[in-house]
Amino acid sequence: MAGIAWYQKKIGAYDQQIWEKSLEQTELKGFGSKPKKTGHIKPDLIDVDLVRGSTFSKTKPESPWTALTRKGLVRVLFFPFFFQWWIQVTSKSISTLILVLYFLQVAGAVVYFEVPAACASEVVGPLCLMLLLGTVHCQIVSTESSRSPDNSPVPSRTASPVRRKRLSYCCVRFVRDRLISDEHIQGEKNGRPTDGPALPREIELLRPSEGSRPASDTDDMLWEELLQDPDSASTGSSESGEEEPHSHNHSHPLPNIHQFSWLQACHPSKDRVSAIIWEQGECKKADMSVLEISGIILTRVKVVEQGMGYLIFGSLVTASLALLPYCFRLAQKLDVANLSSVSFKELPAVAIGPPCALSYAFFIITTIERVFLSGLFFFMMCVAERTYRQRLLFAKLFSHLTSARKAKKSEIPHFRLKKVQNIKMWLSLRSFLKRRGPQRSVDVIVSSIFLLALSISFIICAQLLRSHHTFLDSETNWELMVWCAALMVFLLRLATLGAETNRKYSNASVLLTEQINLYLKMEKKPNKKDQLNIVNNVLRLATKLLKELDTPFRLLGLTVNPLIYNITRVVILSAISAAVSDLLGFNIRLWKIKP
Repeated sequence: MAGIAWYQKKIGAYDQQIWEKSLEQTELKGFGSKPKKTGHIKPDLIDVDLVRGSTFSKTKPESPWTALTRKGLVRVLFFPFFFQWWIQVTSKSISTLILVLYFLQVAGAVVYFEVPAACASEVVGPLCLMLLLGTVHCQIVSTESSRSPDNSPVPSRTASPVRRKRLSYCCVRFVRDRLISDEHIQGEKNGRPTDGPALPREIELLRPSEGSRPASDTDDMLWEELLQDPDSASTGSSESGEEEPHSHNHSHPLPNIHQFSWLQACHPSKDRVSAIIWEQGECKKADMSVLEISGIILTRVKVVEQGMGYLIFGSLVTASLALLPYCFRLAQKLDVANLSSVSFKELPAVAIGPPCALSYAFFIITTIERVFLSGLFFFMMCVAERTYRQRLLFAKLFSHLTSARKAKKSEIPHFRLKKVQNIKMWLSLRSFLKRRGPQRSVDVIVSSIFLLALSISFIICAQLLRSHHTFLDSETNWELMVWCAALMVFLLRLATLGAETNRKYSNASVLLTEQINLYLKMEKKPNKKDQLNIVNNVLRLATKLLKELDTPFRLLGLTVNPLIYNITRVVILSAISAAVSDLLGFNIRLWKIKP
């Protein structure tokens, strides 16, 4: 790279004229000698990043996905050598369970060659699942494992608890001091005493309970720590007597200050909205900030009971995959005519083969592998489905804010977009809620489901093209069909939830309704027409801005890259077209159909 940079600079010099060289030298000399003043970012203005949501950034891995995939494969293939690392990123009990499954997998692969009735998919299937699960988990925890506590705002799980709490406390102390100093200055301006620096009400209101937050790859931990009382943070950091004197050491790097400009702008003496709340059926008014409103919405989402339908569905599919080899062999060797002539004691011999210790050991091992590994995979899919449901709940409750009836029913605050300040807070709250909860980790799971479904679909199409007459005579093909059907069910569910969430956030009817309300108010109060016209113009701009920034919902994976998406669409749909054409007897070209 140094050679490339040198040659680029070398050939670039031949393109420069004398005026360009002189300008470059003047700029380099003049910039350092210019007088500079102390500046600050105005918190009353917004950036496009706030509306887009990138202001509330999430932690990202330092390595590309190819390197993370390679590391994941190595850590799974040589699992015993990375056992301590797996304990750090999971737990001792889970790592021990996976280690047992690892040795069972090795034993099953050795015994496979001695069992005539065994099928290759019974060994290859669990192996692929273990590799996939390990690779996905390595990508999820990459932000935790690849960063040290010395250069990351969110401490890694490998760091000591005392050091973690002493650092997520430096952050709390910094923002707390900034907030208190702002309130002190505001109090002096208003002529009121500033004896005891009290914490802002948002921080007291949204303080999370101790021990309720596990470490994650998102920066939600940082936000929740920022909303904690510093007394609790200092108490947590005093677990060790040796570490306590250093808890106030500011030599630890603090997180990016620009990310806290929004939090500072939500100071009680600054951005607040007059909202209506309902207490025991009575309508009351209160001045609330974005943090308070988002905290109430978060509480409402947490108390909603989540259904167990997809968890039960995943369990049924896991049981089906575990029993599929035995059912397939029974169906192959028995028919309706001789089914009644076989006794119950003879069924195991028909399903497994001649009585043999190696045969029984092999099928017990493969059954255990299928149950645990398939169960873990469907468990991860249920986690992704639950996250998508919570995102939809956030979107629904957000859309209820400006509706009095829906806000009362959902027990959340209600306010109108009748002021420019209210519109700003509405946009801030919208972006903040969209970024709540796990993001990248769930995206990794969804991408894995998507890629696995594509791969299985391609294999099924290839098998159909090769010989569709004997397609159902293979145990592997039956297993692939079960997997494909289950993955399609989850993908359709995720696509439905994601599209509905996107529709809730992109619903322009809320802004249009508020514009109508402004016109009604102009008619009742013509003396405020100029002021209301300004708000109306801001609402129009906000509608255009949201349409400009929002994009249609798309499942992650290959669809993110247009080139790879088009290539995949042509390859997969061409294979499906060929398979369907071979079955039906006439040509169908699905890949030419535009989505």
